[in-house]
Amino acid sequence: MRIFIVAVVLLVTFTLHAAPQTSLDSLLEQRHFFELREALANPQEKTMPEHRKLYFQAFVHNFFHELAASNKDIDLLLKRYSDKLTDKELGRLIGKKIDNHVKLYEYRQAHITSELLLSRYGHTLTDEDKKDVTNSDIIWKGLEKVPAQRTRIRKDSRIAWKRDLAKLINVPVQFRDSTFDFVFDTGANLSVITESYAAKAGLDVMNVVFKVKAITGIDVDAKLGVAKSMRIGEVEIENVVFIVFPDSVLTFAGGAYKINGIIGFPVIEQLQEVRIDKTGFITIPAEATNKPLHNFGMDELTPVIQIDVNKDKLAFTFDTGAQSTDLNQPFYNQYKATIEATGTMYDMQQGGAGGYTTSKAWRVPTTVFAIGGQSLSIPDLGVKTTNSNSKDRYYYGNLGQDVMSQFKELVINFRYMYVDFVQ
Repeated sequence: MRIFIVAVVLLVTFTLHAAPQTSLDSLLEQRHFFELREALANPQEKTMPEHRKLYFQAFVHNFFHELAASNKDIDLLLKRYSDKLTDKELGRLIGKKIDNHVKLYEYRQAHITSELLLSRYGHTLTDEDKKDVTNSDIIWKGLEKVPAQRTRIRKDSRIAWKRDLAKLINVPVQFRDSTFDFVFDTGANLSVITESYAAKAGLDVMNVVFKVKAITGIDVDAKLGVAKSMRIGEVEIENVVFIVFPDSVLTFAGGAYKINGIIGFPVIEQLQEVRIDKTGFITIPAEATNKPLHNFGMDELTPVIQIDVNKDKLAFTFDTGAQSTDLNQPFYNQYKATIEATGTMYDMQQGGAGGYTTSKAWRVPTTVFAIGGQSLSIPDLGVKTTNSNSKDRYYYGNLGQDVMSQFKELVINFRYMYVDFVQ
């Protein structure tokens, strides 16, 4: 699993028709998990050998946060059908098993499984992937004695939020007798805190050093910290893992803007359902609401949402910490002629933990989105012509606050895996 911490992203209606995919292997390779789920439900696939169905199901279950089901598929494949799979396929399954254990807060199992991947199937990994697994395993080994994160939602919470200088949503987080405003960011793979605030919050900081790759590609040294208990509204969370950065790494614009901490995915997903409204409040209900809307998944620790762009269903990453929606290189490649005919080129600046980078991009006049039955037009979106990170080459864009702010309320439901917008 590649670790990225992205702190800040700065930044004619199209008739689009994406090319159809038919091969299940191709759908998996391109991470088209929504289409793969539909293909597996097709009656024509009932004749598929059991080991092939289990193989694809393991990835689909993982993506839609059905982690125990994914591990069950993988364990059955390893027990009964390992001789029917290639080493590369087995390596990919083991990698997905690591991801399941991490999301289940089973750090020791994630460490053991990482060692298995490297020792038995390391030859199937690229040098970069091997480096990533090795680096990430420093984290899981360092956490192997840390109990699983646990969350207690005693009753409905209504929490006032505010925007900081970078227009990011901040919420009050209580540690012991102190309360600090931290960025609330679904796009942060793990929660983050600076060294000075780790001390103020009374975190147990471990002498475990590992590398975090910033958006610029720079490797930043970081440590691990654990909060035995913290509160957000009426919610109490125990054994919360933070990446601890030197203060300088989360200081921007010559010191004019600083991030003290970021509440990331592992905390947010255990809240089960989060409602962010335009009036300045986040609601965390005691009981999550089920809806017949399943447009949300997790690619490792990156949230992904399926949206309609005109008549096409496209998968976007999803980031409450991003100011603006960006369209990625696959979008540019797919619709290059239209983009270059209607758009204008400019230099796009992007920033994250460790600095900023600039790349060539196009700005397009109007893009129409439909999400959860609601539609809107967003003007002047940037279209990247290069990949900023490993996920960019698979997803058509990253959904940011400019889209979310068009609605009265944003609902993120991790229990039933949907994202909804309320007008």
